[in-house]
Amino acid sequence: MKIAALLPHVEIFGGVRRYLELGNEFVRRGHQFILYTPEGVPPSWLEFNGEIRPILSASKENHDIALCSEYSLLSDFLPLPAKVKFFYFVLAGHPLEKKVARLPLQFLANSSGLARRLTRRYGIRCQLAPGGINPTLFHPEAREGSKEEFRILCYGRIYRRRKGIHLVIKAAERLWRKYPNIKLLLFDSPVKNEARDPRKLLKTSVPNEFFWDLPQSKMAWLYSQADLFVSAEWRAGWSNPTAEAMACGVPVVCTPSGTEDFAIPGETALVVRWPLPIFLARKIEQLKKNESLRKRLAEAGRQKILEFTWEATAARLEEIFVHSLV
Repeated sequence: MKIAALLPHVEIFGGVRRYLELGNEFVRRGHQFILYTPEGVPPSWLEFNGEIRPILSASKENHDIALCSEYSLLSDFLPLPAKVKFFYFVLAGHPLEKKVARLPLQFLANSSGLARRLTRRYGIRCQLAPGGINPTLFHPEAREGSKEEFRILCYGRIYRRRKGIHLVIKAAERLWRKYPNIKLLLFDSPVKNEARDPRKLLKTSVPNEFFWDLPQSKMAWLYSQADLFVSAEWRAGWSNPTAEAMACGVPVVCTPSGTEDFAIPGETALVVRWPLPIFLARKIEQLKKNESLRKRLAEAGRQKILEFTWEATAARLEEIFVHSLV
């Protein structure tokens, strides 16, 4: 198949990883995968084996399948020459969500919760294509440094409220008064055309370390330095950082948002229904006081998340695409 996908950029944010990783898998499976972006310049942070071209050239090609998740690119996506077009929902609650659900397209969702929401709300058939994780990049490594510290890791994009980072910080502050050995670890990368630096927005009394713009080759090391990972997202599709933490053998406290396909309450993670600091703090404290529970969740979580490799997601999508072309 000749598969096209449209992205607004190839920086390390905004769900770009999904298309780069899937593109690599489709190429490995013998398909042609063309990624169209405004500049048509390859990513610098992750190897990409597909083709990358400027969006302006997209109308000159005929494609079997076309994919898009970006609402801002609808004017380029709708006239794109393709036998079948899929809008791939990766986030809940966008202002244009209803409009897109009414378009003559086929639909995908990157998590069970999102697919269920779209079907219930708009009555559309939204096929599930969850995932994924790259086990060659994300795997357990040795924990280094002080064994006395209890390290809580979370994503660091504080200015994105739906990420819930401020809630994780507040939860850590509640516990730090009781457990002064708690240390907060955060991470993020620069966002193009974004003037806000999340490191400057971090204001907390909890001892902390902010890891900035680490190469992909160091991310497994970073996750492995944590005693647990916490996610307090809402309106998420698929929570990449939570999946990555699990793949690195780190126990997880999370909300159901973006995680329900792999975060099974009490089995692979401790799940907080509502992202409130008091509830997050209770689950964190439960893990802090119970090393055997941390080990059990870490082992079960890693085993579960390895069901959601990009290879598995590409195989699922390949099946959907073939059936759509019949």
